[in-house]
Amino acid sequence: MIRLLVSLYFVVFVSIIAINQGSEFIWQHWVYQAPDDLRHAKQVAKSLQASVSEPAHLASSIQRYSIDEIAWLAEQREQLLQGDVITTYTERNDALLSFLLKDNATLVQLGPFQPAEQVLLPKYLLKLCSFLLLAVLLMFWLRPLWRDLMQLKYVTEQLSKGQLDISIARSRFSAIATLTSQFHTMATKVANLMSNQKHLVNAVSHELRTPLARLKFALAMLEKQAPEPVYQMSQDVLEMEVLIDEMLSYARLEMAQSTLQFKPFDIVALLNEQMKKLQRITKKQIELDCPFSQLSLVAERHYIARALQNLMVNAHKYGQENIYIGVKATQSHIMLLVGDDGKGIDEKEHAKVFEPFSRLEKSRNKSSGGFGLGLAIVAKIVAWHGGQCEIQTSQWGGALFVIYLPRSH
Repeated sequence: MIRLLVSLYFVVFVSIIAINQGSEFIWQHWVYQAPDDLRHAKQVAKSLQASVSEPAHLASSIQRYSIDEIAWLAEQREQLLQGDVITTYTERNDALLSFLLKDNATLVQLGPFQPAEQVLLPKYLLKLCSFLLLAVLLMFWLRPLWRDLMQLKYVTEQLSKGQLDISIARSRFSAIATLTSQFHTMATKVANLMSNQKHLVNAVSHELRTPLARLKFALAMLEKQAPEPVYQMSQDVLEMEVLIDEMLSYARLEMAQSTLQFKPFDIVALLNEQMKKLQRITKKQIELDCPFSQLSLVAERHYIARALQNLMVNAHKYGQENIYIGVKATQSHIMLLVGDDGKGIDEKEHAKVFEPFSRLEKSRNKSSGGFGLGLAIVAKIVAWHGGQCEIQTSQWGGALFVIYLPRSH
């Protein structure tokens, strides 16, 4: 913080000093000293005063008076007696130049002259150029800072897409060079963790399935000798297989974001496809609320289908007799609704059910199937699409899951 403040203060201070000095130099040498009629006339008056000693030597067209014929202020009279050329103005704001000859009695007046025009335009142009120059200098100071910030944004986007090959071009002139270096170290560690997770998933996929296959074969050979214990052990092996499949599915989903392809498709057609699949596995009454014959959504069709499938299977497991499926739309969002007439979910547990491997003890436990990854997968897919998922109460008092998806990306 202090380093950033000192750096900015130093740049602004030096810039203002340099701009002020440069503006003063330009004003004095190029603007203020520009020639005009009045200034030129003053030079002629001084030359005339120095070269003419007698009134008779003056041209007849030049006006001459006695110094006492005009009422002068005390200061003006003193200046005339000292040999200065003074400037007075008429009612029309024209300038008159007055001076005394060497006899200190004869007053000569030249004019009238139009006064020098005000140099407002050059003055404001010079101020504008000064402010623009200050902006340019600040841009030079901000460029390394902006470059580092854009690199931080780029790295976060790469990590969010699952791309682990990241690099940062460090700049020692930036005010946040230390932060950039620390962020690069952290990003590298995160990338290594993600890479290790990927290798772990592959290892689990290959290394655990092989001994499980051997166990299944051995249990099949022993089934005739001890059918009851073998059956119980077979159920445990089957449960392990299902758990491994769920874990692998969720782990692969973690790394699938980089392959997402958002394309427009008909969400109503997709909903009908998923309903037909649900009707094959359930005897519960399905209530469909879809006032649209066709509705376009820009998203990844495969993963939206996966999210809908998980919610429908969830409603089939925990519902009693009824399942509700609905579609609503606004100008910017599409809402997908899936509900049931089960026991519902307590409001305190709404956030918890979207966490991986989270199961509610009373109404949604392992005895009814699942390992707590279905809703976590739904939440992740919805987050990828920039939407959100919330839990409400259905018309029967059970759980109602509502997915909000933006219509375009």
